[in-house]
Amino acid sequence: MKLALDGGRDWHLAGGKWEEDEQGICVGRGEDGEGLQGYGLAFYRPKAYADLEAEFRVQMPTNHADLGFIVRAQDPTHYYLILVPQCGQGYRAQHFWAALSVADGSGYLRLLALEHVQRVPSNPLGIVNPARLRVVGNRFQVWVNGHPALDVCDDRYRQGRIGLAGFAQARHGQVQVEGAEVAAPPWDENVGQVRNWVAPFPGQGETQRAISLVKTAGGHLLCAFTSSTGRHLGRSVDGGQTWSVEPAPANMVGGLQVLRHGRLLSLSLGSKAESAWSESMDEGKTWSAPVPIDFEAPAGLKGFGTGWPLELRDGTLIRFGLGGHETSSEPITKWGAVHCQAFATRSTDGGRTWSPPANLDGEAGEMGNLDLTEPVGFETIDGRIMCLIRPIYSPWMWETWSHDQGRTWGPCVRGPFAGWAPSAPVRVQSGAVLFPTRFPGLTLHTTRDEGMNWDHTYIDTSIWAMGSLCEVEPNKILFAYEDSWRGPLRLQFVRVTPQGLMPARTFPADL
Repeated sequence: MKLALDGGRDWHLAGGKWEEDEQGICVGRGEDGEGLQGYGLAFYRPKAYADLEAEFRVQMPTNHADLGFIVRAQDPTHYYLILVPQCGQGYRAQHFWAALSVADGSGYLRLLALEHVQRVPSNPLGIVNPARLRVVGNRFQVWVNGHPALDVCDDRYRQGRIGLAGFAQARHGQVQVEGAEVAAPPWDENVGQVRNWVAPFPGQGETQRAISLVKTAGGHLLCAFTSSTGRHLGRSVDGGQTWSVEPAPANMVGGLQVLRHGRLLSLSLGSKAESAWSESMDEGKTWSAPVPIDFEAPAGLKGFGTGWPLELRDGTLIRFGLGGHETSSEPITKWGAVHCQAFATRSTDGGRTWSPPANLDGEAGEMGNLDLTEPVGFETIDGRIMCLIRPIYSPWMWETWSHDQGRTWGPCVRGPFAGWAPSAPVRVQSGAVLFPTRFPGLTLHTTRDEGMNWDHTYIDTSIWAMGSLCEVEPNKILFAYEDSWRGPLRLQFVRVTPQGLMPARTFPADL
């Protein structure tokens, strides 16, 4: 059977705009709705299958896109999704990925597998890659251009409808499906997509970014951010349910950090001209005069900046940073042209003075990884520090460790998964550590064994990501992140449970 939209009369178009062009290609364009931002979903109502085989063409006309094929859908929020995710970094670094995820009614996609598919071009700007899917029993197999891409077993759903999915723009070409039809219950179009997010500052300008979220000693939540109208400070006194916002107070010089003993700092660390700290004694309402920091950035870089803070159990502060290497050339879309190094600096006096930055790939000058950008890290229960670093061209994040409280690092090794634009990790009361990255979509990565193993939950789509996490109650975090279309920032509550991450949305209905 060839799938055709045919005006949509046999389809439940649960998100996005769908049309069929003159070549019979199903074109999906994501629009914002209640669920994942900019995600389009189209469910074929007339038939249901258990086992099936399908062929389709993967084509994306933009460098930020997802393309998905839905199988065994129970309703518009419960299904399997065979997903080809793409972001700008993967496209320009020539990676092709395939994933299998499950939608379980939470509004999240639980990643069962994410595989880097070798010998397949990265799908930049319209390349057509034929894909083949076979679902038999609990086994899901996918091939792209004839090469194995996925082979996963899962028992959650044994039959259901099929459909199409995509983020931003996606082109499903020549979709063919064969399989034995099975009886299925009536399809309920009244089951809506789940909204787990809110935009708390809609009137504070566009391009809301440079986000810093903390919980003060007095229980206030503070969210600093910049926008097209300036720098702002949001405040919640009821655990993030409602927010007020004002222009950023004078002397709030940089990102916010609350130390273990309750001290509230604002700190900027990079060039000598911008390096300073200030302190607030009244829940961020007013700030002390900035105190300059005498800080020397690494030599041989085209600029240097830090962020992604970490406080160790003994009170040592770590700040991770990066700078473009002087050997860089443009454009970044030429594989290997751009070079960057990443570093860590430490303070043992509460942020007043900082050590010379240490290279995260060690100090072997004749080596030196030049594919390192945004680093984030956390302290393990045995006192080591695990750091994961956004790459430029590597398919996976880079991983490095420190065994001496951040004095020395490395060497870098291939990390456990792909990801870009990370936010600083947070450890919750149960001991789990989690942090988000861009790709696939906006994914929260969680480890319960100090970085040895991770699970991955796709909580929203993302072109930008880049946000801040804060534990607001035991095992409940608030995550503030950038909007895909560079509009108002978004907030989500997430609860960490033994069964996995769960939405903890408790916003008032009118937000």
